Amino acid sequence: MSQIYAYDGIIPVIDPAAFVHPAAVLIGDVIVGPGCYVGPGAVLRGDFGRILLETGSNVQETCVVHSFPTWRSLSESPVTSVMEPYYMDAR
Repeated sequence: MSQIYAYDGIIPVIDPAAFVHPAAVLIGDVIVGPGCYVGPGAVLRGDFGRILLETGSNVQETCVVHSFPTWRSLSESPVTSVMEPYYMDAR
């Protein structure tokens, strides 16, 4: 099972048609849409702002996605992130 953590009462939401690796970490306001892939070691930190992965998005191994208050990191479908980038805020 993936490492899923609530933050400030908000729990990540994962579509049943998505794959989130058991070694991935999702925290707080994270929404993973259908057909998405979140690889081992990936960290999606929705502790200060929303992270939304739309249909078919792909977050590869060891990627970190983070956002700031009132901003949201958005992956419009389809998007593939390569290994080891660090994303802070998209919009």
